[in-house]
Amino acid sequence: MTDQVSNRELRREMRVLDQTLSMHCFLRDRHKSTSLLVDVILLGCAVVFNATTFARDELFAHFGLSPQNVHYILGVSSVVALFASLIGLRTDWKGSAARHHDATQRLTKALALFKQLRQSDGDWPQERTADLKTAYWEAMNNVSEIPSAQFIRLKARHLRKVEISRMLDTRPGCPILLLRIILFFRSVSVRKQA
Repeated sequence: MTDQVSNRELRREMRVLDQTLSMHCFLRDRHKSTSLLVDVILLGCAVVFNATTFARDELFAHFGLSPQNVHYILGVSSVVALFASLIGLRTDWKGSAARHHDATQRLTKALALFKQLRQSDGDWPQERTADLKTAYWEAMNNVSEIPSAQFIRLKARHLRKVEISRMLDTRPGCPILLLRIILFFRSVSVRKQA
């Protein structure tokens, strides 16, 4: 009985590791992309602002632009760029992406141990249970937390990803969009109780 309980708990821990890894991967990628986008926009703004700083009004007029309007637009844009850079500093998307990257490394290592030690019958050797539990708790306690406001949405995203992956195994040529539509209708359909 104890063996069944510990193996059931180890299956749950492996599932939680996989789900948490998926969540951290998504957050890492999203924060990294957001940080890169903000950096590129600010760099582009800096180039434009520097290039137009010493431009004469005749240059703008040559392109059919009102110099006064161009200066007004550049002024407003520079304030917006400054505001965006302050938001970027305050939200620290780069730091958040790095913390989620660190979490993915730790969780991947623990999950790899679970997969490596799993036997063909789906259980784990009793003599390695303590090692697996230690790896699980070290990974889970030493990673940044998933924001509670995003947890349910990220869990749903992970479960959809797992289900689409299963569907793709049996239908490798099916477009992902079609699999998503099928999954959506399966998920919202109401079945009669027998």
